[in-house]
Amino acid sequence: MGQPIHSRAGFAALALLVASSLAAQDKPLSLADCYRLAEQNQPDLATAEAEVHVAEAHLKERRSPYFPHLSFGATHNQQTYNYSPTPGTSPTIAGLQYNGERWSNSPYYYTGLNFSQNIYDFGLTRGSVERGKAELAQAQENRDRVHQETLLNVRNGYFSVLAAQALVQVRQTAVQDQSKHLDQINAFFQVGRVPKIDVTRQEVQLANAELDLVQAQSDLTVAQAALATAMGLPVKNTYTLVDVLNAAKALDAVDGYLTEARTLRPDLRALRQAINAAEGDIVAARSNFKPRLNFSSFADFQNLKFPLIWNLGFGESLLQPLLTGGYNRAYLNETEQAKSAAESSLKSATLLVDREVYTDYANTTVAQQQIELATKADQEARENLAFAEGRYSAGVGNIIELTDAELLAATAGAQVVTARYSYQLSYGRLEVAAGKDPSD
Repeated sequence: MGQPIHSRAGFAALALLVASSLAAQDKPLSLADCYRLAEQNQPDLATAEAEVHVAEAHLKERRSPYFPHLSFGATHNQQTYNYSPTPGTSPTIAGLQYNGERWSNSPYYYTGLNFSQNIYDFGLTRGSVERGKAELAQAQENRDRVHQETLLNVRNGYFSVLAAQALVQVRQTAVQDQSKHLDQINAFFQVGRVPKIDVTRQEVQLANAELDLVQAQSDLTVAQAALATAMGLPVKNTYTLVDVLNAAKALDAVDGYLTEARTLRPDLRALRQAINAAEGDIVAARSNFKPRLNFSSFADFQNLKFPLIWNLGFGESLLQPLLTGGYNRAYLNETEQAKSAAESSLKSATLLVDREVYTDYANTTVAQQQIELATKADQEARENLAFAEGRYSAGVGNIIELTDAELLAATAGAQVVTARYSYQLSYGRLEVAAGKDPSD
């Protein structure tokens, strides 16, 4: 009897686990949840992270001349040993050495180690490393910028879905109101209170409202697909979202956003690193006018037969360029001009960022005002519709007055949704323009 009890308990636990899983799937996603999904699945973020690792590897490559290099080699040759004189050999010696040509041959064996160490190159490696560090910093700044833009796309997609859902509700309400009015007008027509044209006019109003509802439902489907794509998920995925379309935050002074943008914007910081990279190139270019000092040594074993004969050796080398046809001077000038261009690019980008911040700030401020005005207009349009409905039912108003009130109410409701959506987009852009991750 104990076994069935355990089985029932196991089935109950399994059912509870499945129910919990389904409940978790049905739980509405917050904006922070969508951010996390994007960070886990968006391929653009993975690409930017990979570029950082590439820059890290390049920096290690540039640092390699600071460290010793050691190589090992082994060869075996099988060749004939017919004598042939080399340039500078006198004819007499060549005649004495020459012994004809034969197919006889012998092996030759070699194995050995070669060691080399750069002692000093007067800034060549240092300049290269400085560029490598700057390129790594640029890749990191680019990764941060891609992260911000990815989250902004998710935020825009999130509020696009919420706005589309709100518009669907507005259109559904309009269809319900139009249907109710059509039923009322049909009843009035049956008892002779209104002419047939009132029925026809209201049928046209209902058809237009249904057309608007179909378009709103289509826009919702497109918005859901855009959100899924922004998160790096399949385009057919749909999610239930926490409705925060009405949320709003107080704005700081515009000067604060401008200061933050100049300090925090990853693209501006990347341009500053481009200047550092150009300075590294200048250091490397100046080193071309100075000598290179290097140390090398070897240990090898070689002979025509075993056992092999060993040899050791070491030495230093000094190389000083004298004439390069003007190449070194031209290359130095090139790097100096590249630095000037990078500095000008930073100044230009800073101006563009200031304009972007100022524009987004103005758009956000206007959107806040539009929400207040649209909300007030929506309330008045609803009151006007109720008043027109009462007048028409009492036989005082006409069908034109009623249909105008219906259209005004539907338009005002849609304007409230549009104003709130515009505010969310503008505020998100303002945050990113100031160099911050968009808020959730």
